[in-house]
Amino acid sequence: MFRTSCCAALVAGLLCSTAAYAQEVKDEYLDNEHMEYVPFSPADVGTGASLPFQAQAPSVVRSFDGVSQFDVASVARNFIPPDTMGAVGKTQYLEMVNGGVAVFDKATGTRLSFQSDLAFWAGAGQTGANGDARVMYDKAADRWIALAFGAQVSDIQIAVSKTSDALGPWQSVKFQGYTAGGTADYPTLALDNNAVYIGTNNYNSAGNFRGTTLNVIPLGSLVNAIAPTVTGKVAFTTPYTPGGSNDYTRGFAIQGVNSSDAGTTGHILAVSLITADINSYDVLNAGTAGATRTASVFVGTNDYDGNGPARQPNLVPDTGPTTDFPDNNRVIDTLDDRIGSSVYEVNGKIYSVHTVTPTGTDYTVVRWSIIDAATHALLGEGDIGDSTHDYYQGSLAVNSVGQVVIAYDRSGSGADGKITFAARTFNTVGNALVQKGSETVLRVSLVDDYHNGSIDGQIALNRQRWGDYSAVSLDPTDSSKFWVIGEYAREYNDAAGGHPGGSGGSRWGTWIAELDSSAVPEPSAWMTMLAGFAFVGYAMRRRRVVISVA
Repeated sequence: MFRTSCCAALVAGLLCSTAAYAQEVKDEYLDNEHMEYVPFSPADVGTGASLPFQAQAPSVVRSFDGVSQFDVASVARNFIPPDTMGAVGKTQYLEMVNGGVAVFDKATGTRLSFQSDLAFWAGAGQTGANGDARVMYDKAADRWIALAFGAQVSDIQIAVSKTSDALGPWQSVKFQGYTAGGTADYPTLALDNNAVYIGTNNYNSAGNFRGTTLNVIPLGSLVNAIAPTVTGKVAFTTPYTPGGSNDYTRGFAIQGVNSSDAGTTGHILAVSLITADINSYDVLNAGTAGATRTASVFVGTNDYDGNGPARQPNLVPDTGPTTDFPDNNRVIDTLDDRIGSSVYEVNGKIYSVHTVTPTGTDYTVVRWSIIDAATHALLGEGDIGDSTHDYYQGSLAVNSVGQVVIAYDRSGSGADGKITFAARTFNTVGNALVQKGSETVLRVSLVDDYHNGSIDGQIALNRQRWGDYSAVSLDPTDSSKFWVIGEYAREYNDAAGGHPGGSGGSRWGTWIAELDSSAVPEPSAWMTMLAGFAFVGYAMRRRRVVISVA
């Protein structure tokens, strides 16, 4: 199933000095990944109306359709994948995808506005945009902060709202994230009390990986009374030269850690460039011109294999071979093991999720990790998944009492195998996450054979992009409420899907939901589990708790 096992002997080599490394970057990181533009037909235009709500579990306050591929096609910005992204503010939910931006009334789910990403960035003062957006709401500053590629994908542009109203006005600033002609790919976004952290994977003009950059910008430079600037930005670039002597300790897809801690130290996580592990390090004096990086630590996760494509039921017969994946029902791109979604620190613990393949298996799971913010030690980890489904594109958020919501997609080859957007709620108990209640299904795809770039009824061709991420955000007005956004598969763009004259291709949709963590029923054995997990972590090697959630 095209899985690549990590070399166990490599782990010992990680203890050597950086200059001694003779390893190369994982193959899946070497080539640039950017969104694909898809031609659209007149039948695509104006067909993105919301679909009926589904029956929901008691913990779901409201749940509604977000932006779809039909929407972005209607403004001539038809891209795959959507790079699903959104955040909740005081009264609104703001969604940003490749090609479009929408604002929703969070009390009703009513869409208040929709515009192309080009129009949004023009309103904020920029010319052009190229997707990969991220957005967060800064409760302390009462502002929204968003980023995306500029007209040139070597540039990163940042927009900051002037008030708490996502409808505007917005102002913006731009900086060059990588060498002109190259790509500052997969930009990430994180905030703490001192700084804004933006990580990029850097590719040259030929699309070859050439290292990473962590940009640390004083928060006050972006969120000020006049206009956002990047004054005081410190850029930590870690170059990569094939076959050369490289620093492999800074990782791939660098994620700053979102935190409300009052200190001046910023925390950073990234999946290892060369092995099945996570790198963790700090930025000292973050938000000042004297910012520096500490040495990076490999936290010591359990081993895992490389990810392959995910399953679907797929009723289309496999009538011929494909270039990459001979099984027509196993084509959905689960991406690699990067930490693709936001990371959070609460009460001295750093929480993250990413997609991995348990060693020796052929299915993907969403693996959560808890890391000690002070020592970088791995405290606990566990898998959300089972052997009959693939789980991928996970995201999480954490409130001040350690309640966690993890959202994700899953799919499989059985009767319940359509790509499904779902979530689970957990409590932090000691160094482990203990699930509350059952999985909450938020949206089930309308088709069982999502094949982007392929026509309804035909075999899937080429790489089937999905994601590249989902998002969970904490309601700034009620810390028991979590808002989630993820992707699902819409109807085909043809007569059978209700679009006569359409191109016949697959179409993605996004789904938004508000979850109430206080309303999730507790398991009957909760008190017993509470007592047990309070001390079990101390008996594990490296104080690590490893559990599996089916």
